[in-house]
Amino acid sequence: MSKSIAVSQQSQQLHNDVQEAVKSIMGATQLKTADYNKVLRSTLAAVQKVVTIEIAPGDLSTLKNSGYKLCFAKKVGTEDYNVVWQSYDAYLSNNEFSWTPQYQLFASNVFKENVQVKVSTNIVNIGLGQTSTLDKNGLLSPAITGGPDVSFTFVNNYAPIHPGVNQLSTGIDGNQVSTPIYVAVNQVVTGNTVLTPVETILVWFEQNVQTSTMFSTSRSKAIEIDLTFDNTAGRLYEGGQWKTV
Repeated sequence: MSKSIAVSQQSQQLHNDVQEAVKSIMGATQLKTADYNKVLRSTLAAVQKVVTIEIAPGDLSTLKNSGYKLCFAKKVGTEDYNVVWQSYDAYLSNNEFSWTPQYQLFASNVFKENVQVKVSTNIVNIGLGQTSTLDKNGLLSPAITGGPDVSFTFVNNYAPIHPGVNQLSTGIDGNQVSTPIYVAVNQVVTGNTVLTPVETILVWFEQNVQTSTMFSTSRSKAIEIDLTFDNTAGRLYEGGQWKTV
């Protein structure tokens, strides 16, 4: 299955899940089609997180002339950021980056700094409160209900391996794609591993870096943005410094 088809199916699954939730909340209440669609759209929008990155004209020229890319990373659990979620060289003065809680689970045989993520297993769609099992043959099962509501659970019946997580984002170019946000630095042994996505992202500028590159050292002049209790945030990069807007 191609990545584009998988992303499309994942988007449709979230739409279906939200649709069912809206129906459940409405109960026996009868609404006109237009009203129902309005409620559905607003509910879908409520789970989207949006960050706007503004860059002052002088800084934009300096960054572009020096070959810097605009980079994003996302946190999982209490571990440090360790994968470049997205990197862009075609950024402008105003850039919008957004994401929704649509995840995929995979596993990798290796974590290596400054190398792009290598997915070793199949990839499965998974949501919060769900579990997927890596069997003795190294095949991930379709996700089923089970585990903490704010996490998903990786059950390892195979061998020591590095679990990884993809998340769906809409880039500054308007393209929607599911790419890695996390790979466990250390292998996990057989048993259960709970993975908890956190609505906190890291934004920075860096040269010679690609999307899905793994890292283990702090990023220079990075800013952390916490959207745990908000759906939108804005930051301005001016004079080589980050400012809240």
